Amino acid sequence: MAINLQQTSARLNFYMRIKELDVYQLSMLTKTPPETVGCILQGEDYCMDDLVALLKELPDLNSRWVIYGEGNVFKVEGKEGENAQPVGLKKDRAEYLAEMQALLHQLEEIEKQKQQQTHLDQLRSRIRDLTKHI
Repeated sequence: MAINLQQTSARLNFYMRIKELDVYQLSMLTKTPPETVGCILQGEDYCMDDLVALLKELPDLNSRWVIYGEGNVFKVEGKEGENAQPVGLKKDRAEYLAEMQALLHQLEEIEKQKQQQTHLDQLRSRIRDLTKHI
């Protein structure tokens, strides 16, 4: 599975907005140089080891969600199936988080559909060009 740096960046930015962190605060919290944090947050080329090291310093953040978009933003306490609350979130923000995560998934699906439509349009154009020569 390929890792999309822009989506990874968007997810980490989303986490920072929820936790009300800026680049400097995230840098200090994760013991990561601000330049490296900036590259990650902008979706630029960076070493995956840097991302993994940053994620290891954020124990409440689900690294699979950041990298692959799988699961919840936050790791949850308790067993699956129980009404577990994300670690580090106030109860009143948990509902907000669930709604925002659903919206993020919808946005990703829309983006996939746009990419597919663009590809279809390119194929149709190519077919039209080829049929002109027949």
